[in-house]
Amino acid sequence: MKPSVYAYAATALLALGNTLPTSAQAAEFCADQYYVDATLPNQSRWDMCWEHRNREGIVLHHIHYTPKNGTRRMVLYQAAVAQIHVPYDDNGARYHDVSDYGLGNNYLSALTAQECVGGQLLSYSGKNVLCQQVTPRDAAYSVDNDRLQGDALSLFSVSAIGAYNYIPEWRFLDDGAIEPGIGATGALQRFGASNIAQHGWLLENNKVGIAHLHNFFWKLDFDLGGTGTDDVVEEINHTQSAGKLARTHTPFNAEAARSIDPASLRSWRVMDGSLKNSKGLPLSYEIQLPESVQRDVGPSTEPFTHHDFYVTKQKSCELFASHNPTTNACAENLSAFVNGESLAGQDIVVWPSTTFYHMPRAEDAPRMDTHWSHIRVIPRDWHDKNPLSNSAETTAATTTPPPPPPPATGSVSNNASGISVNGNLSDWASLTSFGTDPDDVTGTNNKLNWLEAWIANDAERVYLAYQTKGNIDTSGFWGYQAYLDTDSSTTSGYRTGALGADYLVEGANLWRYSGDGTRWSWAYQGSMTSQVSGNTAELSFPRSWLGNSNALRVLFWGNNAAFGGEAKDVYPDGAFNTASNTRYFTYKMYTPATTGTNGISNVVTTLTVNGNLSDWNSLTSFGIDPTDVSGANNLLDWQEGWLAHTSSNVYLAYRTLNAVDTSKAWGYQVYFDTDSNRATGYQNGALGAEYMLEGQTVWRYNGAGDSWSWTPQGTTTHAASGQTAEFSFSRSWLGNPTHLRLMFRGNNAAFGGTAEDLYPNATANPRYFTYRFQ
Repeated sequence: MKPSVYAYAATALLALGNTLPTSAQAAEFCADQYYVDATLPNQSRWDMCWEHRNREGIVLHHIHYTPKNGTRRMVLYQAAVAQIHVPYDDNGARYHDVSDYGLGNNYLSALTAQECVGGQLLSYSGKNVLCQQVTPRDAAYSVDNDRLQGDALSLFSVSAIGAYNYIPEWRFLDDGAIEPGIGATGALQRFGASNIAQHGWLLENNKVGIAHLHNFFWKLDFDLGGTGTDDVVEEINHTQSAGKLARTHTPFNAEAARSIDPASLRSWRVMDGSLKNSKGLPLSYEIQLPESVQRDVGPSTEPFTHHDFYVTKQKSCELFASHNPTTNACAENLSAFVNGESLAGQDIVVWPSTTFYHMPRAEDAPRMDTHWSHIRVIPRDWHDKNPLSNSAETTAATTTPPPPPPPATGSVSNNASGISVNGNLSDWASLTSFGTDPDDVTGTNNKLNWLEAWIANDAERVYLAYQTKGNIDTSGFWGYQAYLDTDSSTTSGYRTGALGADYLVEGANLWRYSGDGTRWSWAYQGSMTSQVSGNTAELSFPRSWLGNSNALRVLFWGNNAAFGGEAKDVYPDGAFNTASNTRYFTYKMYTPATTGTNGISNVVTTLTVNGNLSDWNSLTSFGIDPTDVSGANNLLDWQEGWLAHTSSNVYLAYRTLNAVDTSKAWGYQVYFDTDSNRATGYQNGALGAEYMLEGQTVWRYNGAGDSWSWTPQGTTTHAASGQTAEFSFSRSWLGNPTHLRLMFRGNNAAFGGTAEDLYPNATANPRYFTYRFQ
């Protein structure tokens, strides 16, 4: 996704006459010089206090929000940056910048007027350390002719630590949302010779910039409505079945450590225990981690990195996510803060985090561009409607609305047999496209002009291809978008044109919609197999990523803002014209005419068994398994699995939520049913397994069906790296079958846990995967 860009040197020149405190608005929780009181152009108001600390730098407290013509209420008692953890790939340095150096004192830079354009510089001990600005943001809303420009209060400081300049920024939006963010710029800090190139990027002859992570942590002490002891934190998850998403809420009764789960659209909510809006809904704020595509799970010595979101009761000595002072018996890091204490009636603190992986590039020298990382804290039922809109509320339809009109040319369906993703469309020549699009885009920097597009599929994968007038520029790949509506409903998904888009193809990535219909909110689904050549692009991804839908509606959106242009090209042209007969294209999934093609088959010439699955990128997996295991010591949670073969060897790979622990290898099991007969082999309820891969060893069953009796067949060639493992062994070890059924079983008893994770899940039908050797 294209990230929002927040420049700390904003260009907007705004009058601050209505943003500064008057004598009638004197601070009640701090001295006036440390008080911020800003009324935004849309008449929303934020007021709060700030203070300087040597370690955390600028800390905000007593943060209040007042909607237009609404009630002033406290949202946060205190908000601070709790750690910037920077481990390098060569393990030569693992910095804890906030606790070990600090964002304040001498590390806090003196700001100039040029860095705070149109704003006000706030000082501490005679040094300008904080910039207060009111700046335009994206549209607050835009529906037909009813549009409103949004605004935000921005507070930022700059801290110079080593070669890095960190820019902690707090954005307070006019709708009540809060966006904490940290920018990082400066210069690359650590280099090595060519012999460590695997730990970074070669920048010039014998000079490697060493790659590293930035793990950002925040400490947010919520006191919704001004009272901290009646707040409740809950986790929100979604499960998908038959094209529908079902939501569940799980309150935390005790301190907890939780991880992101894109498959379940996971987020968290802090809810007031007594206050409600005028519609009787509890006032709350939702916490989202939208930039958690990259994730760090560090070594056992850094357990605070093993989860992304922590909930604890407030303790004054718990300040930093890591290297926390242990005086007065205080714990050393976040993972130890979580010790099972009850949250009932307690002042609750949440510790969200996000990660940025910095792989150096030549363009990072001599000064690197600013890379930003954000989280979002958004009001949920804090208001009874959008506080910025005066429009009348819509009412629920009493009958199901009719679907949009079908395209005039009907639907398209194409057999993908024989397609190779190589940027050459000669193997698409006999397939049906959605028709040609007019050459209708002109102007400087308007490079993206659709010409024609295709979709095809087989039993396991979806293929998409398109051509544009000019060569495809992958530096602005985010501008190439296709919206996919998989349930033919305009009331679900992102509403654009005549579609309710459930998925988005953007460049080489696929995203699943996670918003409320109008909000731009997408969860990362995966990186597609892709190839670009000249004006042609080819993409492929598993059908399971679309929920195995049988049909979809699609429109293509070309956003030339990716190249500095202004034109938007839509295909079909009538996508946003309510009078058009063709507002989208319809694609029906091709169904093979014969049976016996169930399952997948990945024929390869060879694969390198090294724990790195980059050479599996073009192969078909068995699909994504949901993150569905929780609880102490339940570390094994399957995420994805693959099988491939040559004429003589079998290759198997899998990915788990946490790092693969080879010392507990017996917990990782894969069962193989080579005769497709549940009555033979080891009968585990899903299949009759003649063979089993357990850890690194293949075993042959020699029992009576229900007894645990196995003979070792041989030790595989194997490798594990982080969350992935790879294996290779002779096909003859399985009796050279023409096909097989398999299932993955994760036994967390190996780690002292109790949960069992099955892949496919126990509710799947069938409860196994099928693989073909052909």
